[in-house]
Amino acid sequence: MWPEVLRQTLRDGRRGWLWWAGSLLAYTVLVLAFYPTVKNDPAISDIMKRLPESVRALFGTDLSTPAGYIGGRLFSLMPLLLSVFAGLTGSALIAGEEARGHLEFPLTHPLSRAALLLGRLLALLVMLAGLGVVLFAGTWLLGQVFQAPLPVGRVLETAALHTGGAWVFGALAFSIGAATGRAGLASGLGVGLGVALVVVHLLSAQVAALRNLAWLNPWTYALGDAPLTQAVAVTPLIVCLLVGFGCLSVVTPLFGRRDIGR
Repeated sequence: MWPEVLRQTLRDGRRGWLWWAGSLLAYTVLVLAFYPTVKNDPAISDIMKRLPESVRALFGTDLSTPAGYIGGRLFSLMPLLLSVFAGLTGSALIAGEEARGHLEFPLTHPLSRAALLLGRLLALLVMLAGLGVVLFAGTWLLGQVFQAPLPVGRVLETAALHTGGAWVFGALAFSIGAATGRAGLASGLGVGLGVALVVVHLLSAQVAALRNLAWLNPWTYALGDAPLTQAVAVTPLIVCLLVGFGCLSVVTPLFGRRDIGR
């Protein structure tokens, strides 16, 4: 039952996904197109080194190398953009559909609520993975074009870590929406927490207490472990996937008892 839910959800969301994918690719082109003019300008690196430590934690200090430039100018903003996509999409798949009165119809079919949740949450994961593929392919291929080549494995790991982090907040928004039926609350918490933890990551460079808890923040592994320059463990990605499906296991009984549309 859930495979049909997955296919239908992907069909319904393909137009919005294509808009996001096209925008992400256009942004990647825009960023990488400036690298040939930046890499030989030492003044820019000097300016970056004078910035506050919290800002340098996000954007880096060396824009003259492909890893430094792509990490500081492109991937540094991906947690924000992917959190917005994941939170808005996750909240819309159940709570948004319920608010528009579109959820009662599929539930009149011989379809369990658990299958509906699983199919739609998997659709969110597929859409996020698709954006991750666009980010990976665009970064690696355009890097060859604009004199910013990077090892394919490093780009793949970095894109995967960003996608995995966004998955956590998308699954959270999805689950809150399914539990409460309130799309605004779900998207606000999902997007808000994703963005807030980026800020926490920046502050952890200066606050010891936050630094000690950094292992709990999924953006630590995408932004702080320099995956563009060194191999990283796959454990954080696996944990992110498990957390997302853990949200599903918690919300399924709550959604099963809820009076939909009321």
